[in-house]
Amino acid sequence: MKGEHERVADRYADVESGGVQAVDTALRVLSALVEMGPPLMLKTVAERAEMPPPQAHRYLVSFCRGGLAERDPASGGYRLGPLAVRLGLAAIRHLHVVNVGAQALGELRDEVGYTAGLAIWGAAGPTFVRVEESSDALIVSGRPGSVMPLLSSSTGRVFGAYMPRSITEPFLRRELAGERHPGASPSTIPRLTKEQMEALFQHVREHGLAQVRGDLNPGLHGLSAPVFDHAGGIAGVITVMGPAGVIDVELEGPIAQALRTKARQVSRRMGAS
Repeated sequence: MKGEHERVADRYADVESGGVQAVDTALRVLSALVEMGPPLMLKTVAERAEMPPPQAHRYLVSFCRGGLAERDPASGGYRLGPLAVRLGLAAIRHLHVVNVGAQALGELRDEVGYTAGLAIWGAAGPTFVRVEESSDALIVSGRPGSVMPLLSSSTGRVFGAYMPRSITEPFLRRELAGERHPGASPSTIPRLTKEQMEALFQHVREHGLAQVRGDLNPGLHGLSAPVFDHAGGIAGVITVMGPAGVIDVELEGPIAQALRTKARQVSRRMGAS
């Protein structure tokens, strides 16, 4: 007969070879929450996780206790919690573009005197992963973990211009339909036609920069430039943000030139030609 140590070893072997079913089920619930948009109601979470609502509710209660999820007090819907955001950011920081771009952000902030941020494409869309703030900046968007819309933010417009359409299409479809981004003021949502959207992205590609003047937030202007990798794909976006009426966001101005130069330097370090 097997001893206690052998029986314990067998149990661990079973777990390693077959996984833990409860964890697999829990990941289905969490995956249902990983999407840009308003908090999801229990019924929607259950449908996406392919399980009965009572079962999904039990997992959500535990996630809320541990910080992996949180419940919106206004709508009663569920979204990812602070611990989930921290875990995501911790994983993102190991990405190469974040390591390469970290020093460049501080240099750019010091050169232009305004907040500089780096965003990558995450599961929910354009996501800021690192921000170097200026001493006098009043920034209400662009914090690490913030997700930007594609049409009303300069960061999003660069991703929209250079990312494969097969990836951005679901996000663009929702925004063109008028779905409001959580961080946008209702009065600033650009109601674009598809033709206007394509012209906007072409303008970004022609100038190598995207520019906004209060499109997402009336008090905030910004400029964004792409960072490319060794394969020529977009690896991230560097954005300079500042108060409306103060920062110069002209496409040929000194801040734009400094941003272009810094984005090209980071791209070269990423192996781009």
